[in-house]
Amino acid sequence: MKESFSQAPMHIVHVPATSANLGAGFDTAGLALDIYNSIAFCEADTLTIELAEPNPSIPLDERNLIYIAAKQTADFARRILPPFYMKQYNNIPMASGMGSSAACIVAGIYIADTLLNLWLSKKQILDIANQIEGHPDNVAPAIYGGLCINQNNGGNVLTLQIPVKGDIACCIAYPDFALSTHEARKALPQQVPMADAVHNLSCMALLTAAFYTQDYSLLSSALTDRLHQPYRKHLLTGYDQVIKEANKLGAYGTCISGAGPSMLSFIKESELSFFTESFSIALREIPGNWIAIPSRINANGAIVEEA
Repeated sequence: MKESFSQAPMHIVHVPATSANLGAGFDTAGLALDIYNSIAFCEADTLTIELAEPNPSIPLDERNLIYIAAKQTADFARRILPPFYMKQYNNIPMASGMGSSAACIVAGIYIADTLLNLWLSKKQILDIANQIEGHPDNVAPAIYGGLCINQNNGGNVLTLQIPVKGDIACCIAYPDFALSTHEARKALPQQVPMADAVHNLSCMALLTAAFYTQDYSLLSSALTDRLHQPYRKHLLTGYDQVIKEANKLGAYGTCISGAGPSMLSFIKESELSFFTESFSIALREIPGNWIAIPSRINANGAIVEEA
């Protein structure tokens, strides 16, 4: 098998984890994290998929999400995707609210772009990813990095990337239970009171202002939400306790990461080690077997490099 691709140039695509919604930014805001899935790939005689660590839930054939995204990208470009070898190094937990599916989709697009020499722009990659994923709040930061504010107008996605500067980082509280996006979506109401919609509009504006001005003390108010978190928190064992412990340790604010079950705390980067160590100890007392994962904020999004 090795001879079938040993002469082909090997590349690696690194795609960051992402945290979507960010409190009031439901289906709108997303942040790139300093945690990555990496996929080594090259052209081969037959499709061959390997995993650095075995995972029976990841297909090793044409049902693999990375392959599906690569194939759809080739189809959009009206090109034939050649068979290829890839090896997945997965560091983003699946069904965690940290954008594992978005990372696979973005990786697949970059693989097709590289193998077919498409030279796609980031905007073109975003448009393809949005057609596959349907929600730009995860795929946009995986492509652009930083904080991304997105508007999806009938499939035409407008993304504003805000570079994240200053003394800020993240710590993710990650439990041992999974929560599917479908289940989290089912918990949402079909209608919300006008006052709740207005509240989220004001908080979303405040969120954007906090990152533009680097006044991260605003996040304690900006991360409050009335559209999705109140309806989902019962699905997260220990939700209130996680927020309480993060606040006690000086977090700027805490929200559900994506659809959950992970929860994201914004903290001072200068206190990242201290916060993570202290938070880890506090989380041991909360039902759900939570652990703390420190993360700086990724600035550049996905990259492809020669192996």
